[in-house]
Amino acid sequence: MQNIETLLVIAETGSFHKAARRMGLGQSAVSRRVQKFEDTLGVSLFERRPNGARLTQAGLEFASSSRSILRDLELAIETVQAAGRADGGQLRIGIIASMSRGPLRNLISAFVREHQDVEICICESNRSELLTELSHRRLDAVVAAGTPDPAVGDGLLLAREPVYLAIPADHKWAQCTRIAWEDVRDLTFIVSADEPGPEIHDYILRQVSDLGQTVKVRRHRLAREGIMTLVGLGFGASLVADHWLGVSYPNVAFIPIGDVGQSVPFSITWRPENDNPALRRFMSLARIEAKRNGVLS
Repeated sequence: MQNIETLLVIAETGSFHKAARRMGLGQSAVSRRVQKFEDTLGVSLFERRPNGARLTQAGLEFASSSRSILRDLELAIETVQAAGRADGGQLRIGIIASMSRGPLRNLISAFVREHQDVEICICESNRSELLTELSHRRLDAVVAAGTPDPAVGDGLLLAREPVYLAIPADHKWAQCTRIAWEDVRDLTFIVSADEPGPEIHDYILRQVSDLGQTVKVRRHRLAREGIMTLVGLGFGASLVADHWLGVSYPNVAFIPIGDVGQSVPFSITWRPENDNPALRRFMSLARIEAKRNGVLS
């Protein structure tokens, strides 16, 4: 484990010297540790250069896997410690959504208020990784766009939300009350290369292809804040669901797009065999929130 941590620090700093300084070790000690580790693996992990160190392809793959291993270990330690404290338990939620406002924020807020003895762990990642974590019981529930999929597990439709066009606040449409899809044919849309970017990309294509139009979509390796910053700088437009509007961004305006009543669903997925009492309490409150949103009778 010590060798893995050393490798990741070097990868982050791009330098044996900087890594040694961060770890409080001599550079020679760090170099010997990595060299011994490489000899054990039988492969070079770094390209040594006068101005630093760069991961080899094998090193990149090993570092990626190592980060996942460390996350799993940290989660296992947290779970055992929670059990040892005999406290109210732990609830682990994966999300591809914003908690700035809307149903997910309402749900989390209600749970925290009513179950202060439960430790809540929330993580963001892509859909595939979250569902994998769910299937291996490393997550209790996943909240994301889309309707419940019975093939994945039990599901609850939490809400349906309107969609907004994010455009520069100085754009000619910024004062409009609503934009039609046929009006956006000349816009360049920008989305994240990571979740929920691919989903937004597919949504844009579905809406525009129904009109027989084409649209330009550019992907950037940025999170939502970075994408909204690019919108404000005039790089293009993007889409957001209502729950993202709890955060404001410089020079960005949000205008409803599409027909009145057009919406995207958001749901919660969990494994039916999961007997975590905290999950049952969470889902009880989720059903109350779904009823409040008019999607559950």
